[in-house]
Amino acid sequence: GAPFYWDKTLGLGNRASTLASQSGAVGAPTITRRIMVSGADRHVVCFACNPLGETGQDLLMVRWSDQENPVDWTPTATNTSGSQRISSGSEIISAQKTRQEMLIWTDTSLHAMRFVGPPFTFSVSMLANNVSIIGPNAVTTVGDKVFWMDRENFYVYTGRIQVIPCTLLRYVFDSINLDQSFKCFAASNKMFDEVFWFYPSASSSEIDRYVKFNFTENTWDLGTLSRTAWIDYGIHNNPRACGQAGGTNFVYVHESGDDDDGSPMTAYIESADFDLGDGEQFMFVSRLIPDIDITSSDAEASVNYVLKTRNYPGDSLATNSTNAVKSNTQQTFLRSRSRQAALRIESSTTDITWTLGDLRLGVRPDGRR
Repeated sequence: GAPFYWDKTLGLGNRASTLASQSGAVGAPTITRRIMVSGADRHVVCFACNPLGETGQDLLMVRWSDQENPVDWTPTATNTSGSQRISSGSEIISAQKTRQEMLIWTDTSLHAMRFVGPPFTFSVSMLANNVSIIGPNAVTTVGDKVFWMDRENFYVYTGRIQVIPCTLLRYVFDSINLDQSFKCFAASNKMFDEVFWFYPSASSSEIDRYVKFNFTENTWDLGTLSRTAWIDYGIHNNPRACGQAGGTNFVYVHESGDDDDGSPMTAYIESADFDLGDGEQFMFVSRLIPDIDITSSDAEASVNYVLKTRNYPGDSLATNSTNAVKSNTQQTFLRSRSRQAALRIESSTTDITWTLGDLRLGVRPDGRR
């Protein structure tokens, strides 16, 4: 659509209007896919916009205004406006501002756009080929790191491009609706050093899942959550997000309190399967030593440790035992034989938070009885 301009000094009652309709506008773009202000040099930059003097959109065209002048887009000997067409790909998908440069993703490559000053103003260089991004909003910046999601991998850029090893890779990309990939978006949660990617599952046309990466611990987890937009804390004291529940739209305040507006919040974490000798032996689980810190106004508050087992990979996990554990629980005894097992830790009461340490299990090889 068209780029718009809004002037705060005219008051909140003043409506935004198109950039091309501003007083003194010269050659301003009338259609663009993305727009941002560059760093300290203060140029307005449009990505995938119409070339100067044309009305049709060129999906590889990048144009920028004169420095500190958002309405002058016609290059002259006395200004710094200009343009450059990306050399590879068929369309610009997204762009993201970093500390020293702007990154530009096409459908086949990643480029860096850097301010170099007169006479060229900006230079554009390719960083990598065969790297793209799944959607325009599937990228977020945390500090000096840029994280994004492609159609088959997750990446981070810190001056060089790296694939992020993901233990949930196949789960995500084997069950994603790529026809709705432009709805995917990334979000940061700086409180816990986390990056989310929200996406629609294969059976949904709207976002209903997320996958999350903790970049300090290098761990992944996933869940189901319907969110369509997210802003990290900064302007607000907590992250805020938009979503829909029961046909009603909401703005949610995240990381605030322990409950779901006064109702219990079902919280859990579940491990992957574990075994002995790659499942060649049956194992006997006899004891569990928890390491958990529980915070609650109820001195008797507890969480459940649920042991699930199966004997063959094709079987469904079945609950073997459920054990209520408090902060002062030293150990609990089990009697479980199986080829594979998984452990789930859960709570579903109000006014409770818990933090896990290192769990210990008493496990030994055992014959099948």
